[in-house]
Amino acid sequence: MMRLARLALILAAALLVGAPAVPTTAEPIDGSSPAAELTAAQKANVHVLDGVLEAVRKQFYDRDFCGLKLADLRAKYLDKVTASKPGQPLHAVLNAMIAEFKVSHFVLVEDDVYNTYFAPEFNNTFSARPGFEIARIGGEYFVAALTHGGAAEKAGVLRGDRIVKVNGEEIANSELLVDGGTDPGIPGGQHLVLRVPDTRDPVLKLDIQRRRTDKALKIIEIKPTSINQIMATRDSVAVIEHKGKKLGYIRLWHVLHEAIAQTLSAAIRKDWKDCDGLILDLRGRGGNVNVMNACFEPFGAPPPQRDRRGFFRPQRFGMPKWNKPVVALTDSGSRSAKEVYAHNWKYLEIGPIVGETTAGAVLGSNFARMPDNSQLLLPVMNVQTLTYGNQQLEGSGVVPTHPIKDLVAYAEGGDIIKETGIKVLMGEIKKRPAKKPEPEPQPVEPEDTPEEQFSR
Repeated sequence: MMRLARLALILAAALLVGAPAVPTTAEPIDGSSPAAELTAAQKANVHVLDGVLEAVRKQFYDRDFCGLKLADLRAKYLDKVTASKPGQPLHAVLNAMIAEFKVSHFVLVEDDVYNTYFAPEFNNTFSARPGFEIARIGGEYFVAALTHGGAAEKAGVLRGDRIVKVNGEEIANSELLVDGGTDPGIPGGQHLVLRVPDTRDPVLKLDIQRRRTDKALKIIEIKPTSINQIMATRDSVAVIEHKGKKLGYIRLWHVLHEAIAQTLSAAIRKDWKDCDGLILDLRGRGGNVNVMNACFEPFGAPPPQRDRRGFFRPQRFGMPKWNKPVVALTDSGSRSAKEVYAHNWKYLEIGPIVGETTAGAVLGSNFARMPDNSQLLLPVMNVQTLTYGNQQLEGSGVVPTHPIKDLVAYAEGGDIIKETGIKVLMGEIKKRPAKKPEPEPQPVEPEDTPEEQFSR
């Protein structure tokens, strides 16, 4: 089995990201110190403000800071920071400041959200989660994606269900509803998740409306289970029988951990060996460089990268080859590493891309822990060199070859992008005879790469 170099990275609703640094020592960016008359709580808030700005000063990918002056930003937001309550109110103010940079992979994330939804994906550990993501559409809240094998899926929640209440409270007012790491500085839908209740026997009771015409609400109880999206990727592996053909399917929930590439490798060698075609679902957040390129290798050669001596060298990971028709799926939430992947896929004309234009959120990033233990996702590099044609994807995204608008609200479990992908794949199978299998490459140790990863 291949061995992939470990890279630090995050998942935010992302591309290259790094694991969290040690707590940032906050120093006023203008050399001043908090006023002596501030209370201890106000000084603590200012300490977080200065921690964010100091991390930007030391690590931000654009040394011109997107045309902003950090001292001016500090002065502009200082009064708002001192007037805020600690925690989420303070973080809302700081995210408003962060939004002024107008770039992706730049957001302050709540500590419990990071520990539940991000950290387990870096090291393949588990956390208790309800197993779904939420989209806000027209002021209402809908189940946007169900984690394969998660508690919500097993309880009977369907994609497209409108969530009206959580544990008896209107969802919009619930403290359990929390932002899952949306970039405040770029356009796009908010990435929302639910916290797990901090009780001895945590249960989420959802009041849902399945159809727009339903008058009565359906009540579904969910008991969160320990899971991660690495497990969900394994659970997504399937064979779809459609009109006499066998179609392989996998959802790469992210490409952060080497276990994702191992899952893809095993599925190609075993689960799909008799399949006529394959659907590769790239909807969702990002990953790290080596895992991304290992998952790309079965379908095409990843772009050569410079080694430490400055020479371009091909990358090899020993993955099995896929020589039959294949279709990729994207949506407006496909971010970061997924966008680099989709661009390179389209550049090499590996197969159709079905769905929506990707998010245009493509910067290499790291997490840094702030003085109040919140986590700052910070863009630290431009990643054009990872793309064929040295393409700048930040702010633009990847346009699919077969555009189809996703339909989430009241979908009743339907998935128009996946359903369209099946139709497109069937057309590819019909017009393209299968190639003769090529000899599988022998595993080769990957070259060392910079320790950055894609965020979600």
